[in-house]
Amino acid sequence: MNHKMYDVIVVGAGPAGLNAARLLAGKGLEVLIIEAKEEVGKGVICTGIIGRETFEKFDVSHESIIQSIQKVKLISPLGTSIFYNHPFPFAYIVDREEFDNYLLELAMKNGAEIKLKHRVINVSVEKDWVEIGCKHTEGELRTYRGKVLILATGIEYELNKKLGLGYPARFLKAAQKYSRCNSNEYVTLLLGNKIAKGGFGWIVPVGNDMARVGLMTEGNPKIGFKHIIEKYLQEEEYKDLQLKPIAQGVVSKTFRERVLAVGEAAGQVKTTTGGGVYFGLLCSEIASTTILEAFKDGNFSKKKFSTYEKQWKSKIAGEIRTGYIVRNFCGRLSDHQMERVFNIIQSDGFFDYIAKNADFDWHGKFLLGFLKKISYFLNLLH
Repeated sequence: MNHKMYDVIVVGAGPAGLNAARLLAGKGLEVLIIEAKEEVGKGVICTGIIGRETFEKFDVSHESIIQSIQKVKLISPLGTSIFYNHPFPFAYIVDREEFDNYLLELAMKNGAEIKLKHRVINVSVEKDWVEIGCKHTEGELRTYRGKVLILATGIEYELNKKLGLGYPARFLKAAQKYSRCNSNEYVTLLLGNKIAKGGFGWIVPVGNDMARVGLMTEGNPKIGFKHIIEKYLQEEEYKDLQLKPIAQGVVSKTFRERVLAVGEAAGQVKTTTGGGVYFGLLCSEIASTTILEAFKDGNFSKKKFSTYEKQWKSKIAGEIRTGYIVRNFCGRLSDHQMERVFNIIQSDGFFDYIAKNADFDWHGKFLLGFLKKISYFLNLLH
């Protein structure tokens, strides 16, 4: 059987995979995108909050923005509310279908192809190519070959395992649904062990008196969501609740000969908020540069591709580790200890510190400074 030989096959049509496809096709490589869903961006479990820097640094859809975020409301476990108004919009709520499809359009304009409703069930790395076997939703089996494979499969790690790549060892559990919302003025964050131990809940307005309501937690997300409903939404049921694991921690071995993993498939996720779009886009650029150099040199070896992991880890591994340590520490606080932290945040001058130092996409420096500034916070567990 004759197979068309693609230069690059990208498995997964999320932001990281699509951006890599866009960049590589734009340099003249023949790129094939494989996606299991019938529509790109459909049914994504995500708050849809994306930082300002994403829109400044990357070619992404400004049309996808629903509204900007400048005001935030935090609610403590005991019901204390803190209202914070940032000096300028620091992030945006987006329509993920529009956001993702814009990246797809750019990739296709550059010449990339896409095969929807194709689930990869087999993969093998040969001397001169990578071969993937796909099952179409209608049952047909299809095979494709490429000189390089990019895994951008999100939270599905079967291909990582088959190829001997690493994958996240720890996860938080997330849940989200659309619900009615009384206010579109601010994003609300909900803290407390009953709602989200080791994490937080959210109410993110998306217009027309609707909101994305969800949480990420170390505990049972359904139980936590039940508390949100009873306390804040006054609903009697939570049908249509979507569930998802969120990767935590740095993943090693995100490469081998002819293969790279990007985005959630490589654990490139903020351990503080669970967001993966910014890190995924950033690392897709590093992956693309590595692959273009490999084609230039005609070298697709493991050693050549190892530079990708070194570079992305030098950029964000410290952020991931710091976020994990701080989030894990906060996850050990009791509700009463968390209430004391709220009292500290409300003290004079603290909002000025947040306004001057907080960065939506880079949390490490701020978090370490936060703990240093309120050093007695470290004694709360004793």
